[in-house]
Amino acid sequence: MTKLSRKERMQKAEEMAGISFWVDLRKGRLSKYTVQKKVKGAVMMFFRYAILASLGFLVITPIWKLVKDALTAPLALTDKSSIWIPTQISPLFIQLTSSTFMLDYWKALAYSLTNALILTVLQVLSTGLAAYSFARLKFKGSNLLFFGVILTIVVPNAAMTFAQYNSFRNFDILGIFGLFTNGQGLNLLDKPAALFVLAASGMGIKSGLYIYFMRQAIRGLPISIEEAAHVDGAGFLRTFFTIVVPSMSGSILTVTVLSFLWNYTDTYFVSLLNKNNLNLAYHIGVLQANIRWDIDAAAKNNPDWINVINASNPFVQNAAMSACALLTVLPLIIMYCFVQKRFVQGVARSGLGGD
Repeated sequence: MTKLSRKERMQKAEEMAGISFWVDLRKGRLSKYTVQKKVKGAVMMFFRYAILASLGFLVITPIWKLVKDALTAPLALTDKSSIWIPTQISPLFIQLTSSTFMLDYWKALAYSLTNALILTVLQVLSTGLAAYSFARLKFKGSNLLFFGVILTIVVPNAAMTFAQYNSFRNFDILGIFGLFTNGQGLNLLDKPAALFVLAASGMGIKSGLYIYFMRQAIRGLPISIEEAAHVDGAGFLRTFFTIVVPSMSGSILTVTVLSFLWNYTDTYFVSLLNKNNLNLAYHIGVLQANIRWDIDAAAKNNPDWINVINASNPFVQNAAMSACALLTVLPLIIMYCFVQKRFVQGVARSGLGGD
């Protein structure tokens, strides 16, 4: 007799259970409660999958539209019969928007990724240390300081625009820089250093949210291991990096992904403190205002495009903007494909406990 594997035994048991249910139902051997439970479970499963399918449709549809418009040949843009799949596929708009006359894609991508990566490292480090301090260090005024962190989440960025602009136009720390510049601070406007200072000081994009998120995760960790490390002579930083960080790797990954995503797609702080066309998210906003002239300039410098692309055609302009947006979000889609499992686990498991 062939021995069944565990998986095969479980599958056979499920099949038998299903057969038994329908046999018992037909012969009237099931209680009213059992039938109601089975029907309720089936209805709930139907609605669950219906909601997931609807949410998936809402998420995937905009991306699919970008792909469809970006890969449609110029002559097929006005074809009304094409809704989801282009009748003629062409990489022309991808080549057009990635050229040096529009996005200068590869150079801009390298700059944007490097800039976002540096900001992410600084932000995760500063918010992690701040979260650990709020979770474990108890001192007078700690709750008041944490209330200030919550305010950074609630108060809109527009309310702090003028103060941030002035701070970085004449940047100084306790008058130190003024000693060497005749009382004038450093002008950090239109320089990446302004964004680095914000990220390293815990005031970057959504930093208050990250501090709150990691504080809740740290409070859910057992404090006995940290106390044992303190007894063995470990200091604050050593305990944080050797015990706390490995214990909350899922939360750190979640914060890292969110920080990279928001720093990569940020337009508010970039337009205020570091205007640079090499930043893809910022450059797309600039292109929207004069996309016609950029398309025309790119088409005139390529003999294969000049007779095919009409820069004044709104369908062509829309397809070009779709290609720009697709090229910008493509690295984020690729990144999420690799980290989505750990990212979802980190969101599900973090911030649920507390002491």
